[in-house]
Order: sequence, then structure tokens, then C-alpha cells
Amino acid sequence: MEIKKSYITDKSGTIKNVVIDLNTFRKIEDLLLDQGLAKAMDEVQDNVEYDVKEAKILLKQHEG
Repeated sequence: MEIKKSYITDKSGTIKNVVIDLNTFRKIEDLLLDQGLAKAMDEVQDNVEYDVKEAKILLKQHEG
């Protein structure tokens, strides 16, 4: 994917900001969010699942 961009520089020519169009930004944002979701799903893949009844019992045992 080619990203068309413009640069904002200071008086000495140092690039300070990059401007991209909104559609490109949204595509990049979606890709990053999808990557974060995939990572989160991988992290909990091996977690044990409990139904509500089991979870309440475990919480009561934990509380004391």
C-alpha cells in the first residue's frame, strides 16, 4: 500500500509532523486494532472458561 503523505517542518527543515489523508489513517488504525485484538486473543487462548455459576462459586471462595 502506497501512503501519500505531506510533511510539516520547522524553520530549519526538520520534519515535525506527517499528514496523511483520513481514509489512509483509518485503514492503518483498523490494521493496528486488528493486530492488537489478535494478540489479546492469543494471550487468553489457553485460559480456563467458567460459566456464571462456577465463577460465582470461585469468587466466594476467593473472598474468604
